[in-house]
Amino acid sequence: MDSTFPISIRRLVIHQNLINHDLSQCFHNSSSQLRTLVSFGGIIGKKSWGSLQEHIKLLIVLNLSEEEVDGHVLPRDIGQLIHLKFLCIKGSRSHVKLPSSIGRLVNLQSLDLGENDCNIPHSIWKFKKLRHLECRLGKVSSQSQINKCVNGYLGAEFFEAIVELTVLEILNLSFTEGHTKKTLVNRLGSVREKKNVTIDHHNNTLLPGLMPFSHHAYLYDLSLNGMLEKLPEQIEFYPPKLLRLHLWKCKLTNDPMMILKKLPSLRILVLVFDAYVGEKMVCSSGGFLQLERLELFKLDELEELIVERGAMSSLKTLEIWHCDKMEKLPHGLLEQTNLEKLSLRGSSCHKSIKEIEEAGGEDWDKLRKIMC
Repeated sequence: MDSTFPISIRRLVIHQNLINHDLSQCFHNSSSQLRTLVSFGGIIGKKSWGSLQEHIKLLIVLNLSEEEVDGHVLPRDIGQLIHLKFLCIKGSRSHVKLPSSIGRLVNLQSLDLGENDCNIPHSIWKFKKLRHLECRLGKVSSQSQINKCVNGYLGAEFFEAIVELTVLEILNLSFTEGHTKKTLVNRLGSVREKKNVTIDHHNNTLLPGLMPFSHHAYLYDLSLNGMLEKLPEQIEFYPPKLLRLHLWKCKLTNDPMMILKKLPSLRILVLVFDAYVGEKMVCSSGGFLQLERLELFKLDELEELIVERGAMSSLKTLEIWHCDKMEKLPHGLLEQTNLEKLSLRGSSCHKSIKEIEEAGGEDWDKLRKIMC
């Protein structure tokens, strides 16, 4: 079969049946026009990579998301791809080593390493145009071995370098050490262009004291995963333009609605996996005026949600999933004139739904229209 490619090929997807071939045979009539390279189902070996080099000098997108990359080391000369803007190496929780030459990719805007166990060279901090960094299990090397040993996964210069990524929009990192996370959050105060920050804390200790986000004018989406003693009460703590707030496993004992109702721009609020461990939540009158979506998932102790008249006047979607102690629909819910979608899963509100159905009337008519 003739596998020769057109002369002006710009996008190439390599499947498993081609990876073990000498790819230079496919390119012998092609010029160096390739801009996008996607690989599925196997490792691009040294022989195949070598045959590609002459044809990928202008590459912009390199996606190795479906490769089996365990123990794989990217070619040392990947740094020659100076036009590269998007690099994705996801695999399936494998071990990947990035060569130091990756620091030459000065135009890189997105580096997505997924959940791979990655060795990331210190030269990553040269990516001044980086907007998206995801390295959940990455180990960032430091300039000195001593520094690396003291600070664990992240060298101390991580906290100095993060503020230099001035166009960073999405940062998704995971930590287990509280002091490391606190230092990171403090340093993030200087990164002005963030839009999305996720802070994960994968053990049962408290999240460290968080510094105010009041200067984060571009931070629209904030996720906190881990135990909190309480939410900060001062409205000045929160990003001034916060649109989406996700709380996971925070185990708050005080009703968070009493504080969060004051956030002036909040559109989406998500409370999941015992973000709140109390029995009752109250959305008081005049609160959450911009909120359009509320999601409650696996709040195992929650029994009652009250929506007072004049609260959540813009609410369009309410999801209550597997809050099994919550037998009744939120009080005042059916008075919400803008509500378009009510999604219930598990035994949430089952008793109340059955009672309204049996009674019929206007309440049942309205409920049928919004339930899904």
